[in-house]
Amino acid sequence: MYKISVLYLLLVLSLLFFETSGCNKKPDVQNQNFTDKKDFSWNQELTLSDIPDIPVKGYLNSKEVNFTYIVLERWRGSNDNDIIFSIVKPSQQCGYIENYQGFQLINKGNKIEQGVWSKSKFEDDLKTYQCYYVYKKADGNSVRSNENWNCVLKINSESNKTVSGMIAICFDDIAKSWIAGRFDATICNN
Repeated sequence: MYKISVLYLLLVLSLLFFETSGCNKKPDVQNQNFTDKKDFSWNQELTLSDIPDIPVKGYLNSKEVNFTYIVLERWRGSNDNDIIFSIVKPSQQCGYIENYQGFQLINKGNKIEQGVWSKSKFEDDLKTYQCYYVYKKADGNSVRSNENWNCVLKINSESNKTVSGMIAICFDDIAKSWIAGRFDATICNN
């Protein structure tokens, strides 16, 4: 009987020790730092704070994608400006992208300027902007989106040769396609 009471006492003391030492404590959520956003998830409404502090990546045709070529094209004549996030790299800088797959944001007839531009909800007015993605099906045919989209774009800095910024775009499609993060793009004058 004495041996059982000693074992019982040791068991109770062990449980108390582990309980007070923090092994079973839940994390204190209030003290966690949520200011360094390192992840992104598809959302019906976007704000500037939704853009993660990560190199830009995307989710296209139900797959995560990374970009090998990011460029801001400025078209003389039409004055269109578009930012291209391509999975495929062209054979020469500022050249034609054969078998293009990626995301494209176009401002028809207007510059993409330094500062913040947003279309926070799918149903917001497009103004002069267009946006789409392109991917290849298994049979090699291209698919170009025609879905509603939302966007937050912030151009931080611009020189004669490069532009840097942050972006988040979500498409209202079945696969919940998106692109988000910070980027540096080469400027191509066409």
